[in-house]
Amino acid sequence: MQPSPYTPGEIARAVPGRALQLADLDERLSVLVDLHRLVGRIRVDHAARGFGKTSLLREYQRRASARGAATVWVTAGEPQGLVEQILDELRRTVGAAGAPHGRALREKVESLRLSLGVPGIATATGTFRSTAPDDERARAGARGLEDVIRAATTERPLVIFVDEIQSADAAGLRTLVYAWQHLQAEGTDVPAAVFAAGLPNAPETIAEIVTFSERLAYRPLGPLHRDAEEIALVGPARLLGVQWTPEAVDRALSIAQGYPYSVQLIADSAWAAAGRPDPGAVIDVGSVETGHRSMQADLEALFRARWSACSTSERRLLTAMARLGDGPTSRASIAEALGTGTNQLSTPRARLIDKGLVQPADRGMLQFTIPGFAAFIRSEYS
Repeated sequence: MQPSPYTPGEIARAVPGRALQLADLDERLSVLVDLHRLVGRIRVDHAARGFGKTSLLREYQRRASARGAATVWVTAGEPQGLVEQILDELRRTVGAAGAPHGRALREKVESLRLSLGVPGIATATGTFRSTAPDDERARAGARGLEDVIRAATTERPLVIFVDEIQSADAAGLRTLVYAWQHLQAEGTDVPAAVFAAGLPNAPETIAEIVTFSERLAYRPLGPLHRDAEEIALVGPARLLGVQWTPEAVDRALSIAQGYPYSVQLIADSAWAAAGRPDPGAVIDVGSVETGHRSMQADLEALFRARWSACSTSERRLLTAMARLGDGPTSRASIAEALGTGTNQLSTPRARLIDKGLVQPADRGMLQFTIPGFAAFIRSEYS
């Protein structure tokens, strides 16, 4: 018996099907490390939950570290705010260096904390909270954050990674983006970069907070193509000396439908159904079918939990979408099915996108993020 090499719901060990994204990253790392220059635009990869955003961002981090860059990782949405999270991680990683580099960075960090009124190690000297308007305060804080980033890059390049960027506090996001705007104009010789990941509503959310969000590079992550799905399915097994039959591969991929989480889930379920095979064993279509039944139970539990977290208006929208089919559905069709106008869909639509249950498709279209959710709603609640 061998433990499963698949990782449903965990950080994946590999990111097949994301070669374009990794090539873009490698190009930017070359600018950062080889040319010792600023990567001018903050990159945001966005997709619904289960598309491997965090796994991809962690792969970015591994590659940046391998190129000799210092890396800082934060998950936005914590109570202390985005800037404070970044400062804490900078103190812990870069600021831990010996004199004079570490001392200089720590001084810049505490200076910024004082200017923003953020409690920190310097609280004994007295902090204050500015009464200036949010935008003015963010611009002032941006200069301080720019100084911190300059101090953090005196010895080696710096890459900041922000997961769940759509959850960042407005003040912190403004401060970060304004700081990058200043660096784009005045600090192209500062070897720093920001890579982020978020839900499909990240561009819209950021645009509501920052008026010049075109300075960010938004990149949607789509479903996996067939070749990438197959690599994700058979590659980990092959490393353990286990093969998949062609029929088993075809059936598993028809179940997953290009959704990375489903690929991992059906593969993990089939592995268990095959008895956690030893080297030399084969996973056949029978194991996939048995695994599919087990997978359905897991998915139904997931679907029920997500459904229970929805409001009445959100459930009405989901039910209308499910009745209209499994594929992308126009907002006009949903509104007609509900007997309302498209403007009335805006609030529940935004909340469902934020929860990762639906995502924009083409212009004016919505679709479910997880294969099988529409069928579940039709069978249980329609």
